[in-house]
Amino acid sequence: MEEEKTLAIPLGGSTAEGEKVHPTSGPVESAASGASESRQKSAKSIVRSGGDETLDVSGGSVLPGEPKKPGVVGRIFKTLGALIIFLLVVAVIGGAILFFLSTRDEMPSAPEIKTDMTTVATDSAWEALKDKEIRLNSDEINLFFSTIKEKSAEKAAEHGIEITDLFSVIAGDKATIYSRIKYKGISWPVKIIAKLSFDDPNIIISVEKAYLGKITLPSENIMEFVGDNIVNDNISVHNGMIYYDTTQFNDQITEVTIKQLGLEVDDSNPEEKSWWQKVKDWFKEKTASLVSDVIHDLRFKNVTIIDNEIVITVSYAEE
Repeated sequence: MEEEKTLAIPLGGSTAEGEKVHPTSGPVESAASGASESRQKSAKSIVRSGGDETLDVSGGSVLPGEPKKPGVVGRIFKTLGALIIFLLVVAVIGGAILFFLSTRDEMPSAPEIKTDMTTVATDSAWEALKDKEIRLNSDEINLFFSTIKEKSAEKAAEHGIEITDLFSVIAGDKATIYSRIKYKGISWPVKIIAKLSFDDPNIIISVEKAYLGKITLPSENIMEFVGDNIVNDNISVHNGMIYYDTTQFNDQITEVTIKQLGLEVDDSNPEEKSWWQKVKDWFKEKTASLVSDVIHDLRFKNVTIIDNEIVITVSYAEE
């Protein structure tokens, strides 16, 4: 029986035949080769920059000094966030443009007042005596609105407001009241559609619709504005309606009529007046007394809007 031989190859040595054997040759070389391939698959490249080395790892690992790249989910959220911000900006700009277009001034210009208080007072007194009614058109009503605007200027200024226009158009059975209100340097066009009624002794203005440009306003806001800024001894606001108290109407009309007709008498220096001046004063006093007696006995019975005019039905106190 032959004796089994075992060939021992010393590392870095040689075979019996004298051949040198490298330590990585043979089976050991195969193992090393597999390990090398594994390392090549896991490491793509080594980048040298100024002596520093950065290893790019394909498995998603990030070495120190390399910024982390967002994943798919992160990129989606980032895109959605940018989209939301863009849509918000567009909405704000679009809303501002829409608000500007909706509130731009498309109201008619304030009409020129073609009458005066003397004409209105005398015509109204004559109509009351003849027909027992007073008819006021838009021009005559605007004379009263002009007076209210002037009286309200100081009080409105306390709130930083300027009422630049206040006028009305009477049409059909409704009154449309227009106003331009200047606030923070911007002119705001306001329109009110109202109906009139009478509950002795008050003329009642009921707001049906109110607009800022084309935007509908709550009537409560309009009523609050009137109560805070409009100055007139006879005007008050209750239950969302404007009340004009006619209790002192006769006295006010009498005072205005006498003043506008030039029937006031100056009694400051009676001793210095000539006989002719005294005669004229006597005539003024008698005429003013007659006007006062006629107007004082008038009473409002009803107020409506008919045929583009405000019609006030009147009677005498004894009737």
